[in-house]
Amino acid sequence: MLIEGLLVLAIAFPLALGLHTFVTQVYAVSGHSMEPTLHDGERVVVDKIRPALGELQRGDLVIFVSPEDPSKNLIKRIIAIAGDEVELIGDQVLINGVPLQEDYIHRTLFPDRPGEVTVVKPGHLFMLGDNRPQSRDSRQFGIIPIESIRGKVLMRLWPLDEFTIF
Repeated sequence: MLIEGLLVLAIAFPLALGLHTFVTQVYAVSGHSMEPTLHDGERVVVDKIRPALGELQRGDLVIFVSPEDPSKNLIKRIIAIAGDEVELIGDQVLINGVPLQEDYIHRTLFPDRPGEVTVVKPGHLFMLGDNRPQSRDSRQFGIIPIESIRGKVLMRLWPLDEFTIF
């Protein structure tokens, strides 16, 4: 019985460590920049594989290394991908001249960049928080390199009564 228990531990521990290191990871949401989608203190599970394979698209929630402080991770929504033109006018985001439909955000004006067009370079993404008045994002730090992506948010794990698959 003891040998069987040790054998299970000898298999389970390295397997769990490998999954955590290479496949998925749990992150805590800190701050209010993604409200109402995600709230401070919630826990999300991210997929590390899809970003490595280049499987990211507009609308995905991702964790990435802060370009302003590499010791911190940020969570934002991908608004534009390589080749897209982003224009912020009033409270509207235009992607390649077409208004982006966003049911998930707190509306805000973009007075700091009215009508300025950002072209997303290859290998980069344009990110915005859902709670625009409370978010530091590509409006301040510009487009971010895909290599800085830690993972794509798969689900909200905690609190349990708010469990959501994205």
